[in-house]
Amino acid sequence: MARLLSETDVRALVDMPLAIAAVTTAFRSLGAGTGRNIPRERLFPQSEAGVSTSLQVMSATVPELDAMGLKAYGTGPAGASFVVLLFRASTGELRGVVGADWLGRFRTGAATGVATKVLARPDSRSLAVLGAGGQAVTQALAVLTSMPGIRDVRVWNRSPERAASFRRRLEEVGGPTADAVAVVLADHPRHALAGADIAVAITSAGAPVLEGAWLADGMHVTGAGINRANVAEIDVAAVARADVVVVDHLDNARREAGDLIRAAEAHAFDWSQAVEIGAILRGAHPGRTSSSQVTLFESQGIASEDVALAAMLLDLAEARQVGSVVSLGS
Repeated sequence: MARLLSETDVRALVDMPLAIAAVTTAFRSLGAGTGRNIPRERLFPQSEAGVSTSLQVMSATVPELDAMGLKAYGTGPAGASFVVLLFRASTGELRGVVGADWLGRFRTGAATGVATKVLARPDSRSLAVLGAGGQAVTQALAVLTSMPGIRDVRVWNRSPERAASFRRRLEEVGGPTADAVAVVLADHPRHALAGADIAVAITSAGAPVLEGAWLADGMHVTGAGINRANVAEIDVAAVARADVVVVDHLDNARREAGDLIRAAEAHAFDWSQAVEIGAILRGAHPGRTSSSQVTLFESQGIASEDVALAAMLLDLAEARQVGSVVSLGS
C-alpha cells in the first residue's frame, strides 16, 4: 500500500519550518557520507517542429529518514508536471507518490534558508530578491524564517506588475512571518542590492542580472534560478568577488551551475574553492570566518532535498490521515 498526496494535499501540509528541517537533514546526510545524490538527467524526445519537451529525473537516498526515491518531471509548452516516488530504504517498498510542484518550491526556498542561516552575518537586516515569480516568494519566506532579524525585502523583477504583487503573494504563503517586514520595489537590480545584507537571484534570465560591482563587503548571495551549464544569472565578477563559495552538491554543480562554470572558464574561479553545504553543517568547514567576507551559495536543487521533504510530508500525512491510500499490486 502507498499513500498518494496531491498538490492540494501538499499545500495543506507543508510549511517552511518543516521544509527547512527536511533540507537540513538531507544536507547533513550528504555531509556525513551516509546519503547519496544522483544528479539530474535530461531526456529530450523527438518533437514536432516548434514544440520542445523533456523528461528530467533525479534520485537520492536519505537513510536517516529511511527514505530513498526519485523526482521526475516532464516539461512542455504548458509548463512542468512534478512527482516524487518515495520508497523505504530499509525494505524497498513503495511508501508514497507525492505531487511535487509545491514541494519543489518549498524545498528550493528552504535550501536558501539553510545556507543563509550559516553563511550570512547574524546582524543582517535587509534582503534583496531579484525575481518575483512563484519560486521567489518561497525564497524570501525561507530567509525570513531563518533570519528573523530581517526588516525589509527589496524586490526587483523585469515585470513591474509581477513585482507589485509580491507582497500579497508573500503574505498568502508566509502569513505572520511576512507581516513584520516592509516590501520595497526597486526599479533596477543595482538599486535592490544597495544597502542589502543578503541577496537572492531567482530568475529565468538568459544573461546575468547580478553584477559583482554591486556587492558590498559582508554580503551573502544566493544564486538559485539557474540549473543549466550554458546560462548564468550572476556574472563572473560576482563569483570572483566571493571569499567563500558553497554548493548544494559538488558533482551536480559541476554539471549545472552556469554561474560557476562560466567563472571557471574565465579563470576567475577554481572548483577546488567550492565547498558543499553539508560540510559546513557538520563542522568540517568553517564557512564565513569574518564579517567582511562575501559569501556565495549556488543552489541547483538536488533530489536529496525532494526525498527528505517527501518523507516528512508522508509522516505528517499519515498522522493526520491526509491523502489517499492505494494498492499498486496485483
